[in-house]
Amino acid sequence: MLGGQLSGVTHSILILLTLLSPPRSLLYRSDKKGAIAKIIYSSEIQEQPSLQSSVAELQKNIAQAKIHVLDVKSQYRGRDLGGLLFSEAITHLKSKYCNNDDNEDDDFNTNEPLKSDYEQKQLYDVNCSLEAEEDVTRHGKLIAFYLRLGCHVVSKRVQYISDNDFAYRKVPMQVTLKAATTAARKRKRSSLMSKASFLPVQLVGDAGKITVTPSGGSEAGMKFDWLINQADDGIQFSTTHGHFLIASPSGNVTILDQVNDSYSDVDGWATFVPLHISDEIDHDDSPFQQSSSRSLWVLRSCHGTFLTADSVSKCLSCTKLPSFWQANGSNLSLACTSDTPPRRHHYLQCWKLQTHEYVQSMRSTFLNFSLGKATLFEALGWIHTFPAYPFHAWSCEDTSMVSSPSLRTLSFLMAEAARDEGLPDWVQLVALFHELGEAVKKLDPNNTGKMADSIYDWTISTRSRVVGCAIPNCATFSEFRHLNTDSYTDTGVYEANCALDNVLLLWSGPEYMYHLLRHNQTALPLEALAMVRYYLLGDWHEHHEYTSITNEYDEDMLPWVSDFDRLRRKTRLECLDCVDLSDEQCAYLWDRHYSRIAAKYDCDRLFAW
Repeated sequence: MLGGQLSGVTHSILILLTLLSPPRSLLYRSDKKGAIAKIIYSSEIQEQPSLQSSVAELQKNIAQAKIHVLDVKSQYRGRDLGGLLFSEAITHLKSKYCNNDDNEDDDFNTNEPLKSDYEQKQLYDVNCSLEAEEDVTRHGKLIAFYLRLGCHVVSKRVQYISDNDFAYRKVPMQVTLKAATTAARKRKRSSLMSKASFLPVQLVGDAGKITVTPSGGSEAGMKFDWLINQADDGIQFSTTHGHFLIASPSGNVTILDQVNDSYSDVDGWATFVPLHISDEIDHDDSPFQQSSSRSLWVLRSCHGTFLTADSVSKCLSCTKLPSFWQANGSNLSLACTSDTPPRRHHYLQCWKLQTHEYVQSMRSTFLNFSLGKATLFEALGWIHTFPAYPFHAWSCEDTSMVSSPSLRTLSFLMAEAARDEGLPDWVQLVALFHELGEAVKKLDPNNTGKMADSIYDWTISTRSRVVGCAIPNCATFSEFRHLNTDSYTDTGVYEANCALDNVLLLWSGPEYMYHLLRHNQTALPLEALAMVRYYLLGDWHEHHEYTSITNEYDEDMLPWVSDFDRLRRKTRLECLDCVDLSDEQCAYLWDRHYSRIAAKYDCDRLFAW
């Protein structure tokens, strides 16, 4: 069932019921009574041509059809369900009048010989009419909707109707269906009416709906509303007009009508297998366990590639490395996300381990600074072995497929970005040193290093929060908060408006670095120390949380912290595909510029770690 294939939007399964007398289609939700959309239409063969018929019309076989009702309840509009019902009605009319096939034969065998002229049924052109009725709130929208479906306005005689305070207009429109030629009778279009159920979804990325390039590539990318259909080996994505999403072996993704002969295995190339990536740490049977509301999925094609949204073109494509999707039942979407299983695992462990007691314990362990002595430039050399993006790609056997610059390169590039923007020299220095907390893994390999490799790497820079008080609802990966045993009131263990300097944050690499700079008594200004400690505290400088414990001093620091976080995010985006800096390049930048700034702020000597 579709619910088993892809959870997260299961309550939105739609069922299409088709009745033939009179012809109508009704759309239902599987979990509620009553139709959410319907179309009612009729048709008949024009036995006697009118006196006004042209000679050409007299020579044709004509059938007349009319759409009497096409209605979608207001809360379900915006997903082209009306277009779906209209297309299904047109498909039924074509099958009845325009195509030489048997209505009851759903599995048309294209290998069978064509019927003889004697056996073939009489075919007709169909003039299908309707009246587009729209009020002032939808002026022009309904006309544009039908124009997009292939209809045209047949008369300028628009009828305006007023019913007390309600006014609307009726616009006569028509679509003409042509009888199939002999060559076109070899196939018939598959109707979605044969599908028992489907899920309406939107495929979205950072910029909204993801575009798809039509087959042939002659048109610009287009955006569609999608239906997920059950397939034998997975799921298929079709538009509301019957076009299928196709993945080719080359990685190209396009849309294709089933009647197109360009692909020999439409069903196979249109099938994707949804695989759930478990958030659980301990699982013996399979990595694909019961999903949480924001858990991750991959959509694998029959070629072994994975559906993704290209970050540059914003179009769908397939790649060898998995991309991850989140199913959202509230807005009926599948969102391609930069989130990855290692990142979710890290935050899960963070929520589970980082309690008020844990932070106090880590401070007791590390704030005596007894690990050894080293200069900050030496520490920059150590973090050359650490990736700048530890959660950038799903772990895979072929590590050569994953390219990531080092943390040292990211640090130097961020310092250079601060320099290019003309920011103060101490901001440049903080940009260079703010990630050095990860160097602890080199100084303390038996404890911190082993824990980072096996359980939880607290040195990695990820979003922070205050411990010892109420956790904001907007906290990152808040779906894991149930794993945290802390329970505090709004101010918790702190006095009201005590200032952030007097609270405990999650124990992390930047938190350790902040205390290291203070302990070694550098000459950096207070704004520099605030940048190091609070740039990860997005709940404060982005969402303005913790107002019960912050004060005016914190408000003075906030613009500096927020701008530093902006610079870091900008650099991380620009550095994704950059080439790693060599030892010689880093030494050159240090000797020519940053060593002098380090000396100015007393950061060029041996520090206690």
